[in-house]
Amino acid sequence: MQTRGFLALVLATAAVVIAAGFALSRGDRYVTPAAQGELAAPNLAARLGELAWLRLERGPMKLDFSEIGGRWVVVGKGNYPANAARMRQLLLGLAELTLVEAKTRRPELYARLDLDDPKNGKATEVVVQDRQGRVVGDLIVGKGRPDRLGSHEDGVYVRRAGEAQTWLARGAVDVTGNEAGWLDRGILDIPAARIRSMVFVGEGGVLVIGRAKAGDKFAVDNAPADAKFKSDEAIAGPAGALSGLELDDVKPAAQQKPPESGVASAAYTTFDGLTVTLKLFERDGGDWLTVAASGAGKAAEEAKAINERVQRWSYAIPAYKAKPLRTRLADLIAPAKG
Repeated sequence: MQTRGFLALVLATAAVVIAAGFALSRGDRYVTPAAQGELAAPNLAARLGELAWLRLERGPMKLDFSEIGGRWVVVGKGNYPANAARMRQLLLGLAELTLVEAKTRRPELYARLDLDDPKNGKATEVVVQDRQGRVVGDLIVGKGRPDRLGSHEDGVYVRRAGEAQTWLARGAVDVTGNEAGWLDRGILDIPAARIRSMVFVGEGGVLVIGRAKAGDKFAVDNAPADAKFKSDEAIAGPAGALSGLELDDVKPAAQQKPPESGVASAAYTTFDGLTVTLKLFERDGGDWLTVAASGAGKAAEEAKAINERVQRWSYAIPAYKAKPLRTRLADLIAPAKG
């Protein structure tokens, strides 16, 4: 009996040694394996209100976000505000990801799921820290699978950093795009209906376009008596330039100052007394501008809010938005017949 007990003890010990050796060979000694039905980032949901830092890393891109004063900013853009809706969607999506189906553990197959090395492959590593600097989520995010789980439930392939096991998780996480895609892109949104007058100063001289009251047609002030304009629509066209004006890129104004020469300006005044002045210049093949606002009466508060948001920045804007801000008289004159 003693012999049989001794042999059983030897066999049990050998099994433990073999299992331990297998775990060491996998590199999982300090990792608690995830389980089906578990949240991919189990510590994140409870600390959503305590987050301070997030990084997205994919290939050469390292995109850092910091939570400052109740909103997320893009660190690499001088702490410019991030797209609040997109950040909220990302964090909630990460917190809700649920592991539903184990996939491969073999590194050579990770690329099929876009879960290979984030530094060199298509995967994106997402690291989230709280205000104490503790990591509350560290996931490698791969291919999304829209409606993969049926009943309009999306899926995405993930693996936890430091674990070999990959998973299909229930949920959706959008980590696509470059740095500019994570910025709060809105600059101004002043509809044409509010505009009373526009003054353009540039290589074509000074051009003033205005109207007496809302609903009137725009007209060119001090137009040559023999001037024949293309159309009323052409004259009114620049009034819509501030509606939905969005950036392509942004830099702190101290780093992207207008040059000493070659700067155009466009000043828009609304019926309620708000004036917005834009200075436009070219830099590195793109169109950049700075914005300043002033106002009287009810418009004073609006001008203050605009300045607080824009005065520290220089913005790159699309060429089609820059063009009407450089309107010249010649742009409105109909070509001579014949």
